[in-house]
Amino acid sequence: MKKIIITLSGACLALGALAQSGQQITLRGDISGDLKGHNKMFIYTRTYKDSTVIENGHYTFKIPFEGPVFMMLLPQYVQAERQMYVPYGVLMDKPTTYTVTSDISKGMNASTVKGSEAPELYQTYNREKAGTWKIISETLKKEFGTVWMDEKNPQYEAFEKRQGELQQQHLLPLLQKLIKGHPNSYASAFSLNDARQIATVEQQDRLYAMLSKEMKSTKEAKEFHQFTDGIRNSAVGKQVKDFNLPDPQGKMVSFSSLKGKYVLIDFWASWCAPCRKSFPHMREVYQQYKDQNFVIYSISIDKSKADWLKAVGEENNPWQQALDNINIAGSGFAITGVPTTYLISPEGKILMKEIGFDESGNGHIEKKLASLFGSAMPKKEEKKAAVGTATKAVPMLPMQ
Repeated sequence: MKKIIITLSGACLALGALAQSGQQITLRGDISGDLKGHNKMFIYTRTYKDSTVIENGHYTFKIPFEGPVFMMLLPQYVQAERQMYVPYGVLMDKPTTYTVTSDISKGMNASTVKGSEAPELYQTYNREKAGTWKIISETLKKEFGTVWMDEKNPQYEAFEKRQGELQQQHLLPLLQKLIKGHPNSYASAFSLNDARQIATVEQQDRLYAMLSKEMKSTKEAKEFHQFTDGIRNSAVGKQVKDFNLPDPQGKMVSFSSLKGKYVLIDFWASWCAPCRKSFPHMREVYQQYKDQNFVIYSISIDKSKADWLKAVGEENNPWQQALDNINIAGSGFAITGVPTTYLISPEGKILMKEIGFDESGNGHIEKKLASLFGSAMPKKEEKKAAVGTATKAVPMLPMQ
């Protein structure tokens, strides 16, 4: 079974604006309620971490401005009291002062943000989405008796189809309203990511077209537009367009250099626990088929080259590695979560796609390899194979 875990992790979004000397973001927080002595506030992205002391219910962060960012706030109180952590992000689009007002008893997601139009619009949009998700959940529960369904359930296909219909019916109009009403707001460009899961290719094109010329130039909008192209480019049977990426030594690797072999393209990231968990079995697959016209090509979506190199060294996988510094994950393959693998024919055509990785040997691509080469991986012990062997995928949310 493979299903997507909704995991929010913050990361810097440096979106096209160049750093200007002396410019900074000031984030001021007012937090009420009994913190029980846990007086620290943490702020982070995947590439940035800081903390400060909360004094008399107030705290301040000074952040160098290098472009719009989406940063996560985490009170020490939540960790110390072992509360369920629901990530709370603050969208900051310009070098100014932002104020976050919170009540610890109500949770960080009840906070309000002031400072510029973008975070306020984004906050309103998110609250509307939360209300809409309640409607969707209530409808699913009424029709199927549950708001979540295991892939093994006979009704899963119907459930998934109905969920998609409800998202189109209720969530897509919210996004359309935001972008149409505020085409020149960074909140609109940032929120485009939602359409990757709920909009058709044609609807994605129309949403992008609604943006102002300035917002179309942001990194999010460009990558969203590339993703739409990637959906078209990554259909089964499509010829993979040649691309070049750097290996750990900085040497450029062309995909065409692998032509003539079956290629398993593995999209992953150093921060993706499921990706790292999949490697031991992937190494077994590689050993099984490496002498049979088969290669693996791992492409990392890491934003931090240092983190990528560190992980490459730790894993020491015996196949080609590269860092995606041109967004081939989006423009070429429309990747929505990692790990995701594609099987490419010797002629360079896409044969299959698989999100997640099944170490029990029951994955679709692994079964295809067994049929191609006439031999399957030795099965694991029945007891081990029966227990949660499917590696789940972590969605690529815009907080990279």
